[in-house]
Amino acid sequence: MELEDCFSELMNNVIEEKNNQKKIVEQVNKIEQPFKNILFEVYIQGKSLVKVASDKDYDYKHMCYKHGVALKKFDELDK
Repeated sequence: MELEDCFSELMNNVIEEKNNQKKIVEQVNKIEQPFKNILFEVYIQGKSLVKVASDKDYDYKHMCYKHGVALKKFDELDK
């Protein structure tokens, strides 16, 4: 495989991943608050559930529950 072919394949992969990321953000934006913010902070901003819980003054276990609800809502939109 030549360098030009490798570069082309890499660029195609980058474009595909960028499109996937855009679809995920669009899907997250369809979810109501506070679930939208939870998913955005965890999966887009890369914060831990502990950090998000602390920022929102939630108990960690309560944040785990809210996160689970948010994931179900996200999954329902994907069907």
